[in-house]
Amino acid sequence: MLEKKIARIALFISFLLVFVMWFVHVLNLALDLDLYKFGIYPLHVKGLIGILAAPFIHSTADFGHLINNSVPAFVLTWLLFYNYRTIATQAFLIIYFMTGMGMWLLARESYHIGMSGVIYGLTSFLVFSGFFRKNMRVAAVSLFVIFLYGSMVWGIFPTSADISWEGHALGLFSGLIVAVLYKYSGPQPQKLRYEIEEELGLEYEHEYWKEDTLIIPESPEKTEPESDKQITFNYEYKENKK
Repeated sequence: MLEKKIARIALFISFLLVFVMWFVHVLNLALDLDLYKFGIYPLHVKGLIGILAAPFIHSTADFGHLINNSVPAFVLTWLLFYNYRTIATQAFLIIYFMTGMGMWLLARESYHIGMSGVIYGLTSFLVFSGFFRKNMRVAAVSLFVIFLYGSMVWGIFPTSADISWEGHALGLFSGLIVAVLYKYSGPQPQKLRYEIEEELGLEYEHEYWKEDTLIIPESPEKTEPESDKQITFNYEYKENKK
């Protein structure tokens, strides 16, 4: 019952995030607002607002940019809030703002918009966190993310002038940092018996290797049934003298 509730909450958060992305985009198109001006513009005061607003602003040339970001944003956010329920909010916000601040400080002089940087941050966090924790469930999530978005790694290189590769690289770095910071928070691997015994100062290992002694209780002496008893006849010969 609890698992279903957590799954629904994670689903709602993921849906809300993508809904805001689409709502802002449709509003931008319908009213011709040129919201790209609220993107991140590095090392300029006017670009600081973009740290908060830029992930929800996408190119108005077509819906391709928005669609490409909507699916991974939905899937990765759901995976984060479902599997890391106790630290998901903190992890998401740190990745969100660390990526934006890094872009404002280090990216090239241009407007940077879109959820891609945060998506790279979430991917990085889920993958590295799974390997750090050595938790089977979390590791499965990591492998799933690698399977879905493993090719994203090429996005951290400057392959196109229209793509903010700096945002991708900084998002990847942000996710790694958050995975390290929260390494000992959230889901942890189940400890084996010998690990628990060592922490408690118990030394039961040698008992395990001792040869067990099997004691078989003596069975009561069997008594032969009456029918099995042997009957002995003794004959005595006497000579008949007449």
